[in-house]
Amino acid sequence: MKNLIIALTTFLMVNFHAQDLKVMTFNIRLSLESDKENSWDNRKTDALKLMDYYHPDFFGVQEAVPQQMTDIKTGLKNYDFVGVGRDDGADKGEYSAIFYDTEKLQVLQSGTFWLSETPEKPSKGWDAAYNRVCTYALFKMKKGGKKFWAFNVHFDHVGNVARENSSKLILEKIKAFNPKNLPVVLTGDFNLTDETAPIRIISENLNDTFYHSEKPHYGPAGTFTAFDINTIPKERIDYIFVKHFECETIRTINDRRENLLYPSDHFPVIAELKFK
Repeated sequence: MKNLIIALTTFLMVNFHAQDLKVMTFNIRLSLESDKENSWDNRKTDALKLMDYYHPDFFGVQEAVPQQMTDIKTGLKNYDFVGVGRDDGADKGEYSAIFYDTEKLQVLQSGTFWLSETPEKPSKGWDAAYNRVCTYALFKMKKGGKKFWAFNVHFDHVGNVARENSSKLILEKIKAFNPKNLPVVLTGDFNLTDETAPIRIISENLNDTFYHSEKPHYGPAGTFTAFDINTIPKERIDYIFVKHFECETIRTINDRRENLLYPSDHFPVIAELKFK
């Protein structure tokens, strides 16, 4: 009887923890030679080491150009991605892709829509400066079989109308794609602080893990550094929102490279989630 209880307890513990998710959002800064010591070639190894060390079950990237997508795909073991370039819906321009651990997650459905009046095709929306996209996937946990939706986005940095309408469009898409009301994770660089209207619109429908975590947020509140190692950033513009998940921990990662420079001009944010 004692052995049966031990075996049952072990089974429950293993399967309980199998339902946990580790999620990251990371604006990796596009590859520009003009960044000099902070160019992608000079920080690529450190950025990949960071991703591998924290090893999220899935993570959303922003600003990733095709060469960076290739570098991440080939540089990380057992990861694949969903997503397309924002300029042509194939491989041109920046990606807001979702990388996922193929040993833990199975993609059941995926796609990309544009943050515009014509979301089904490459386009620039409202008063935005650039094409902007949201990539999504319906995932299934290989252990336990739980399903959830993941969305990853990079909002425009200029257009106020575009950013507010982008929030509304994303919520509309989540509702349309998710009639079964499955759990949802929304990651991204929103180029906005949390008192702004577009962020408030999302926060009224999804939980901002920064404020809804069992353990208080750890690390600097700000996420955009502009590569400035002498100033602690104040503005939080990178977010992980959830629905039907409990957030256990949320952390802003301010790790530095061996030369004391940052691996990107944004800090990655990582959260540990639990299915309700």
